Amino acid sequence: MKARGFTMIELVIAITISSIVVIFATMFIGAPLGAYETHSRRAVLVADTSGAWPRMETDLRAALPNSIRTRRNGSFVVLEMLPVLGVARYKTTPSATSFTIAGVYAGAAPSYLSVNNLDGNAYALAGSMAAATNYSAAAGAVSGEQQINVNPAPVFATDSPRRNIYFVARPVTWLCDETPGQGTLRRYSNYTLAANQTARDTAGELTGAGATVELVTQGLTSCNFDVSTVPNATQSQTVAARLTTTRSGDVITLLHSWRTEYQP
Repeated sequence: MKARGFTMIELVIAITISSIVVIFATMFIGAPLGAYETHSRRAVLVADTSGAWPRMETDLRAALPNSIRTRRNGSFVVLEMLPVLGVARYKTTPSATSFTIAGVYAGAAPSYLSVNNLDGNAYALAGSMAAATNYSAAAGAVSGEQQINVNPAPVFATDSPRRNIYFVARPVTWLCDETPGQGTLRRYSNYTLAANQTARDTAGELTGAGATVELVTQGLTSCNFDVSTVPNATQSQTVAARLTTTRSGDVITLLHSWRTEYQP
């Protein structure tokens, strides 16, 4: 019996059929792999921009009424606020030297005391604000009350519509650096006040004022913060943040907004 091999025609047909099978297999497998790669790349972009939301929301919701302000200085975009440590209701209207609050504040040591910051002058330590060195608390005449003594007294010219007094910490700033190669968003906290935000709108100024700094996210290409004004005492400030990042031709922009919990 003679052995018989493949003819040239049979070999060519076999190679052609194999090539067709490989091409179809590549088409069916390549599309899902490409989609997975695209999805993974975009997931990283979303993570770069969304990682800051929970921390920012915590700060913004607890901000002193009318203390949120924003500014752009070249490649730096800054969002500043005063964190509220606690709130109480006062019984007697704030006067030149003292007033009574209902309840006893027992939170962290505050840096400032604020009553009705309706005109947003808290950073000037005038009108609605007093520094911690200017006031003290003593037991009230009635159990469960405190007497707040202020000396020298700020000018609490306007009574709070809700009779609220706020115990306030040192400032917090979120600083976005749009410089090419940077693209970072950092949180600066516990630094000295400045009446004008122009003195607190760069990384150097904030660290020079004694700020504690934390890198929150990176990979950003642009940032924008929009802060609403408060037309009357019944409304809270609203803040919108837009963060954008670009990588490998993909552009992701996330928009988020918050409203402060506290009102004047």
